[in-house]
Amino acid sequence: MSEKKILRQKMLKELSLLSKLDRKKVETGQQKQLFTTPAFKNARTIGITISTEIEWDTYTIIEKAWREGKIIASPKCVVKTREMYYYAWNHQNQIQTGYAGIKEPIPEKTKRILHSDIDLLIVPGVVFDTDGYRIGYGGGYYDRMLADYSGATISLCSERQLIQQIPRESYDLSVEQIITEERTIDTARQNN
Repeated sequence: MSEKKILRQKMLKELSLLSKLDRKKVETGQQKQLFTTPAFKNARTIGITISTEIEWDTYTIIEKAWREGKIIASPKCVVKTREMYYYAWNHQNQIQTGYAGIKEPIPEKTKRILHSDIDLLIVPGVVFDTDGYRIGYGGGYYDRMLADYSGATISLCSERQLIQQIPRESYDLSVEQIITEERTIDTARQNN
């Protein structure tokens, strides 16, 4: 088993043991930090997943963005090609449970958004380092998307998800900021 797989499994197990109260503390801290970033404040269109139980809450972020008149676009995965397409949605009846139990937009009820029209991409992950590298859930969807995405990138995590250094492959790309319950790490400056 690869080092990345071992790190992913270990962290997912650790996260699954968090109490609801501890999860809420982390999420509240993350959201407080996120909402003050220029990337969030200035974004007109935000690309964000619809959180599952193991992930940090994104519904609060989505609802705040809607209240501020922002467009929310969430991904739909195409398993055969390992690609993601983003669709703007604004109501629960426009989403359904799809690939791997992930909630995703229904293409027939939503509008497709090009990656180039997304101002801020919230990139999910399981394990992170302070250089902005991450271990995702194992599908490689974001690695492919980030290769030709030029907007702002932020990942949300807990301090407990940070390690010294992620094992890196040539195709791995970092995110510009990592936001935890305690701080915002500007990785773009560290990598230059």
